[in-house]
Amino acid sequence: MQNTANVAGKYINREDIEHGQQYKINDFMLKPTGLYIKDEQRPTGERWLCDPLFISETVQNLDTKDVHLGLTYLYKGSYQNIEIGMGQISPNELQKLMAKGVDLPHESVRLIATFLRKQQKFAPHREKYHLVGWHKHEEGDGELVFRHHHMIGQGGVLRPENDSENGNYELAPKGELRTWCEMVRTHVRGHAPLETILATGFASAIVGYLARRYDDVDTFVTHLAGNSTQGKTTAALLAVSPFGMPSQRKKGLGKTWNGTTNALLNMLGGNYGIPIVLDELSMNNTESLTDVLYVLASGQEKSRLTDTIQQRKQGTWALGIISTGEQSIFARTNRNIGLTVRIFELSQVQWTLSAHHADAIRSVIQDHYGHAGQTFIENILQAGHDRIDETWKRWQETCKDALVDTPFRDRVAKKYAIILTAAELANEALDIDLSTERILGFLKEQEETANDQRDIGLKAWRQIIERVIEHQNHFKIEGRRHDNQKTWGKIFDREDHFEVAILKSVLERHLKELGYDEPKVVLKEWRARRWLLTEGDRPTKRTRIFEADETSERKAALGQTRVPRKLEDTTYNLRIERQELEELL
Repeated sequence: MQNTANVAGKYINREDIEHGQQYKINDFMLKPTGLYIKDEQRPTGERWLCDPLFISETVQNLDTKDVHLGLTYLYKGSYQNIEIGMGQISPNELQKLMAKGVDLPHESVRLIATFLRKQQKFAPHREKYHLVGWHKHEEGDGELVFRHHHMIGQGGVLRPENDSENGNYELAPKGELRTWCEMVRTHVRGHAPLETILATGFASAIVGYLARRYDDVDTFVTHLAGNSTQGKTTAALLAVSPFGMPSQRKKGLGKTWNGTTNALLNMLGGNYGIPIVLDELSMNNTESLTDVLYVLASGQEKSRLTDTIQQRKQGTWALGIISTGEQSIFARTNRNIGLTVRIFELSQVQWTLSAHHADAIRSVIQDHYGHAGQTFIENILQAGHDRIDETWKRWQETCKDALVDTPFRDRVAKKYAIILTAAELANEALDIDLSTERILGFLKEQEETANDQRDIGLKAWRQIIERVIEHQNHFKIEGRRHDNQKTWGKIFDREDHFEVAILKSVLERHLKELGYDEPKVVLKEWRARRWLLTEGDRPTKRTRIFEADETSERKAALGQTRVPRKLEDTTYNLRIERQELEELL
C-alpha cells in the first residue's frame, strides 16, 4: 500500500517518490507516475497532468532579495535538477522550460503552474548572500554580524550562507584548524615579517568593523615589493588563509592585478572584512595607478551613470588588500604624499627563510584554511564588539609613543594599531603566540623607510642631484670648455657651495619624468628649505647661461626658434653643498 503525505507536514523527497511515496497538495497529488489533480468525473477520481515535477527548495539572496527555485523533474526515466527564477513558474514563462526537457502539456500548463506556486511555499528554504564581512543583520535589532562561509552573530553560527557559486569568494573551510595553528607555531612564530603579514590578514576583519563605526578608517592596502625569491606570494597567501581558499583557482582569495579597473572594483564591492591578494603588479597595464589606488583605499567607486542616465549605485568596501610585485607601487603613481600614508609598502623583505620554508607553509595552507578566521570572529563576538574598539584605542597610544614624531604619525599609528589589535585578538582566539613586540618593532623599522618616501622634497632633491652628476656634460662649468649642444644649465663655484642653474623648462621636464606630476609642489618644498636661490617672491632667477655668440645652442636648449635679446634666461638655481659635488668638479 502506498503512503500519502500532506506536503505541509513533510518536504517532498525525490528518493521517497521513487520508492512509492505520494504527496497531497490541496487538490493535487504527486505520485511516482506523475502529477494528478482531483477530478470526480473520471473513474479514477483524478486526472493526469504531467510527469513528476516539484520545487525541491527555495533560495533567497539577502542582498538582492531575488528568489530562486530548485526545480526537480523526470525526463526519460531520470530526475533532473535546474535553478529557475520565481517568475518562471507563471504559465507563460513555464512553457519555455520545455527546452530543458520539462513535461508541460499545453492544456495543463496553468494547473501545473498553480501546483508549483502552492507547493513552493512548503519547500525547504535557504538564505544566501554575496556581500561578505560585517553587515547589519536584518532580523532582530540590526546588529552587526560577520558573513563568512556562514553568517556569524553573537549567538553563534546562523543559517544563511555565502553564495560561492554566484559571489566572488570561496570561503568554505577545508582541513583542520589544529593543523593550520601548528603550522603557524612552527613556521611563522618568531619570524617578525611573517608574524606581521599574518596579523595584517586578520586585521582585514578589524578594518571592516571599524569602517562601519568610524568615517576615517580606510581600506588597508599593503604592497610587498621585492625580488621573486623573497617569498612575497607565499606570505600574502598565508595572510588570507584564515578566511578562505588561499589560491587564484576558482574563487579563491588570491586574485591578480591583471584585468580592468572596473572588474577589480566590482569584485571588491560589499566586502567589509575578507582579505584578498592582488598578485604581481606587473600584470596591470594601467600607466598610472594613482587614481586606482585612491579609489581602492577610499573604499568607494566613483559615481557613474547607467545606460538610462540614472545614477548607478556605488560599490563600497573596507578590508585588507595585500598586493605583490617586484617594483615599488609608488613608481606607478604621481608620488602624492597622501598616497604614501594610505598605501603601506614593505620593500625588499625576506618573507620566507628558504625554499623549504616556503614549501612547508604552502603545503599546509593549500589543504587547511578558512577555520581560523571563523574562530577569530566567533571569539570577538563572544567578547562583544567593544573589545575591538578598546583594544584599538590602547594600541594607538602605544604606536604613537613608538613612532618618530612626524606630521603623519597619528594617521600611521591608527593603521598600525589595527594590525596589533588583530594580533592580540588572534592570540586570544587561537593561541598562536604572535609577538606584538616583534610586530611593532618590524613596523617601526618599515616606518622609518616610509618616512623617506613621504618626504617628496628630499627624495626629488636627491634624484635631481643624481641626474646632475650623471649628466654633468650637459652643464657648463666656469673655467671649462663645453662642447655639448644639449645644454641644461650652468654650475657656478661659490665660496661655500655650488650654485647649479637649470633652465626652467628642463628642470620641470625632469621632475615630471621622475613621476612628480606637479613640479610646483616639489619646488615649494625646496624653497621652504632654502635649497632654491631665488629673486624676490619668485622661485626662479634670471641667469646668463649662454654667450652672445651661442645663439644656435641657446635656441636648441630652449626649444625655440627665436630667443630674447637679453642674454639671461629663466632658471631654477639649486644651492648644493660642496661635499655633494666637490669630488665631481
